[in-house]
Amino acid sequence: MMHLRQPIQLPKGRELRVLIHARFSTEEQRQSSIDDQIASCRAFLDASLPKGTKASQVKIDIIKEPEVSGEIADRPGINQVWAGIESKRWDMIIAEESSRLYRHHTKAGELFESAVDADVRIICPSDYIDTADDDWPDRLHMCQMQHARSNFYTRKRIERAHDGLWARGAAVGNTVIGYKRRCTVPATETEPARGPFYDEIDEEKAGVIREVFERIANGETAAEVAEWLDSIKFAKAKWSRQAKWTTYNVNSIIRRTIYRGFETFGKKKAKRKLRTGKSEYVWNDEDKIQTRESPHLRIVSDHLWYKANEVVDKRRVFQKPIRGAGHPLRGTTRQRRGLLSGVFICGVCGSPMHSHGKTDGTFRCSGASQGNCWYRGYCMRERVYPAILEAVVNEVLAIDGVRNAVLARVRELHEKGGSVAAELKKLDKEEKELVAAIDRLSAAVESGDGALASLTSRLAERERDLAIVRSRRREVEEQAGRKEKLPSAAKLLEHLEAVKAQLLGDEARAAVILRQLLDGPIRVIPYMRIDGKRVVPRLEFTINLVAALPPAVAGPLRQAEPSTDEQPVMLKRTLLVNAFDEPDLVRHARLIVTRHLEGHTYKDIAEEVGLTKYHMENCARITKLMEEAGLPEPYRRLTEKPDRVPQWCSKHWLKAGERKGSGKRRRAS
Repeated sequence: MMHLRQPIQLPKGRELRVLIHARFSTEEQRQSSIDDQIASCRAFLDASLPKGTKASQVKIDIIKEPEVSGEIADRPGINQVWAGIESKRWDMIIAEESSRLYRHHTKAGELFESAVDADVRIICPSDYIDTADDDWPDRLHMCQMQHARSNFYTRKRIERAHDGLWARGAAVGNTVIGYKRRCTVPATETEPARGPFYDEIDEEKAGVIREVFERIANGETAAEVAEWLDSIKFAKAKWSRQAKWTTYNVNSIIRRTIYRGFETFGKKKAKRKLRTGKSEYVWNDEDKIQTRESPHLRIVSDHLWYKANEVVDKRRVFQKPIRGAGHPLRGTTRQRRGLLSGVFICGVCGSPMHSHGKTDGTFRCSGASQGNCWYRGYCMRERVYPAILEAVVNEVLAIDGVRNAVLARVRELHEKGGSVAAELKKLDKEEKELVAAIDRLSAAVESGDGALASLTSRLAERERDLAIVRSRRREVEEQAGRKEKLPSAAKLLEHLEAVKAQLLGDEARAAVILRQLLDGPIRVIPYMRIDGKRVVPRLEFTINLVAALPPAVAGPLRQAEPSTDEQPVMLKRTLLVNAFDEPDLVRHARLIVTRHLEGHTYKDIAEEVGLTKYHMENCARITKLMEEAGLPEPYRRLTEKPDRVPQWCSKHWLKAGERKGSGKRRRAS
């Protein structure tokens, strides 16, 4: 134990104020380490105090810092120490060694110097440092050098251990989603499981990973896939900061090469900031990145992996992105999508319909807000969402009426073999061309004809393309040899009911399904009532119901060439949905005209529907206009701005409906 050259003296007229500081770095170290440090410092203090000192004459404060590195300059515990020194809260600070306060040479020197200036004595028994001695700066300098060197060699030992594990094929780093860790030595009642650990495919999650790649390859955005993963409650990694999936998380999955059986390690490395002591991950040098083939970890084929990555590459705003702090989107928060985000546009100018308000939210043309569009009507969110979903659900359930025809068409495609033979022929041709190109480039590299770097780069690209083509060929051949069992009519109806439940359930899941069904955007079209007193919004969009069918049925229909009319026209529907509440007088006028065209008299119609003479008189004007025009429809589509519009169907009218009596009406905007 350290013997003090300058004994501790008790202040006159008050108690001795002492701080004991204890810290350990990571959760892998013993939790009892802090208690041991405190006990050791107490024992040293008791042995160093003058004989006969009473417990009431000494006041001890304790600051604990568990699981935090001493290299970090800004820590809650050490900040308390700084504040106590500045306010001269203590007479003495005791730490087991100087690295418990700081494992940072510069910061340790500043702390000790500030304490000496404030007449606060610091003692580190294990380092034999006492600021009451004149040689404390030399001792602190040497001890901090030793602690820094110890950290340096510890990092090197960890790197060597990782390199050894990598060479043996063992798992290194965090567990990737879709895999699980297998230990070498199983856990017992007294001992935890021990490594080295090895990765293997988690079949429960592998299916979801495959579908993520398929969805991205088929054109879904990363935001839509994130909404889908949230809707099925697919768990993220345990160290994730937030439970919700983001576009970054989805794209990170697409970029991981381990899913095609090729592992990389060390793409990024930790770099410590000298002033703060904190570490950040930066891109490593290309020659220091380690790779290995791991075919037992393959989840997706090369063709699917490259296809999904090609889709992500094409969506880049910057085809050659700047990495690191210079990236233009660094730190930008990405907002999540709503039900109609990105698919809701103005039918007049094509501008996006922007959402306004939170309580009584409306959609309005963004072009009109900027003065570039004449359509100034509103669509109420509380009306638009259910109207669209109700119309789509009705069409999905309408498949039940043609399910026998759909199943018969799919059976016919199965018997013909679909487009498998044509695709195999096309892949054979591509493979021969790539093999010939690789042979020419290899010969050029051997002869030294041309720039070696350029030839090598082109050769690598051709070899990658050849791997993709061969992978796709294997997929097509497996698909041709595998006959999927078609669902029965009852199973098909059960699947359609499940799609209906998802559309009417969680909004995140409904958004994903809606985008799969849509064939183009949802357009807001202005219509004028036949009496010229109102301009109302209607929604026009086309859906392709193939996306609502089970995979065994939808697959052959998607593969069929549209030019040969292989895909049933009955599965494409163009819908026109009211985004407003139709007044009773218009609805009744529509009904009267329809019945009258069928040969019924006005008196019979009134008795059949239960309309009073008052209602018939109210509907007479609109009914007369419809009959004169020979139209069963009380609205006309507007292709250009009308000369005079008594009233736009604004958000106030949409909320209040058709008001009666002498109530004041809001003037048109």
